[in-house]
Amino acid sequence: MDNPRTERSYWITITRPVQVVLGGMAAWIAALLSDGPLWLSTQRIAVGGVMSLSILGASIWHYGARADVYARKHWDPVYVRRPATLLAMGAVSFAASIFLAWQFLSAGCVAIAVANCLIILSYARFLDQYWPWKNLSIAAVCVTPLLLGWFSGHRLHYMVPPMIAATFFFYLAREVFKDIVDIEANRGKRFTMVMDIGMSAALRVGGLMLMISVLMLLFSLRFAPDSAFVWVPCILGSSWLFWFAIKALRGESVAKKFPWMDLGAATILISLIGVRLEMY
Repeated sequence: MDNPRTERSYWITITRPVQVVLGGMAAWIAALLSDGPLWLSTQRIAVGGVMSLSILGASIWHYGARADVYARKHWDPVYVRRPATLLAMGAVSFAASIFLAWQFLSAGCVAIAVANCLIILSYARFLDQYWPWKNLSIAAVCVTPLLLGWFSGHRLHYMVPPMIAATFFFYLAREVFKDIVDIEANRGKRFTMVMDIGMSAALRVGGLMLMISVLMLLFSLRFAPDSAFVWVPCILGSSWLFWFAIKALRGESVAKKFPWMDLGAATILISLIGVRLEMY
């Protein structure tokens, strides 16, 4: 079947540049909060590069490994060309992320890069087939930008642990909403939460996970400096996610809007940059 996408849109879809940039920035910002006054150094550039390459590899690999599922999304199909080529490209990106971590970062950072690779390689083989492991494994991978930045330094800012918890629950909710949208494509391929407990209950579970994320974000402000550049973006981002959570808890279908949740995540990153500005 012919691919309805242009060459440019096809590769934008396959590589997910927004997620690659957000992940790299999150790792870099966490590194800024973990060690020293420099904004740019070999270590900080390496942290952003390792995470960007890891996310890029995960996206490309997964499109190659689960081409069958993406072709079934009749509302937004992706007909993957040469899946074996995508698998090879994803493997190269993973190898580059591990090599970069090995060259410039600590053993803990290398372990994170390797773990990301192993989880994603396992994901398409068996982890994505049942919803508890599917959602938990993706949420675990999605907290690794903050973990990588933290492990690259020598200290821990007190805002980081609640931010890690908030990120974990944010991506749990995001995966629930995404599976609601993808229920037709997943049927017969995966057993997701919405198939198990129904759409209304799944929406409420996603809303609850997102509400926990919002509460953790607000709790992190307990350790934030007294700065409008920190508080205002964090409150705005939390309020945006709170709106999603309330809608979902009421059983209203916000699932199709789940990509817009990333605006909240981006706003929180701006808040963390404000924290860094107040440190030195």
